Amino acid sequence: MADSVVLYEVKDQIAYITLNRPEKRNAVNTEMNRELKRIWESFEQDPEVRVAVLSGAGKVFCAGADVSEPATERSLFEEVPVWFWNGYKTFNPVVGAVHGYAIGAGYGLSVLACDITVAAEGTRFAEIESKLGMVGRIFEYMPYMPFKVSLEFYLTGEFLTAERAYELGIVNKVVPEDELMNEALRYANILKKNAPLAMRSIKYAQYKAMSNIANMVKREEEQFLQPVRESEDMKEGPRAFFEKREPQFKGR
Repeated sequence: MADSVVLYEVKDQIAYITLNRPEKRNAVNTEMNRELKRIWESFEQDPEVRVAVLSGAGKVFCAGADVSEPATERSLFEEVPVWFWNGYKTFNPVVGAVHGYAIGAGYGLSVLACDITVAAEGTRFAEIESKLGMVGRIFEYMPYMPFKVSLEFYLTGEFLTAERAYELGIVNKVVPEDELMNEALRYANILKKNAPLAMRSIKYAQYKAMSNIANMVKREEEQFLQPVRESEDMKEGPRAFFEKREPQFKGR
């Protein structure tokens, strides 16, 4: 349906998945999480679909979680089809067509949700939890960046350009924006002709190997994550964001 927060259409064995809250810069809310979860499961179960292309409507791929609608810890992560701590929703390949901004949950979708990511020139990536007093699933992203770069990215919350993301291997290709969907479809058309079982096995092996670090850290996460989630700073960050002022973090 055209008014759905996520559009889903299948053509010639390719699923087109489009984040569709352009008036909110495709910010992920609970409804979008639920729709994405349902769509990933449908995509996984449909034998006629070989590959998906994930994109965002409007001027921005995804500006992150909709902080005006607090979500539970679980609902924050339903949008990601391969999440080490919450199971695997699909092993079919996913190609991302990313433009504008990919921030927070949008960065997660562009990196974790997509096996191959094509970014438009001018796209900027960021994880801004440190600026909001929050902490989330950084362990999921650890294998994607060199150690020092990862620390800089998460501690500063500053933007990473598409070109720098390409240099670091976070995205596979950077193209002019008017070529974005064509390039994503070029990859999709290659993948849909390959052997489905072989590709699923390759994807499983890759993600299973990467999950070892995340699962090891997961066992200790409550010691340092829960105090942050219950802190005054975590309330202050979103409050300051909506009041358009600098947050006054107190470290408690």
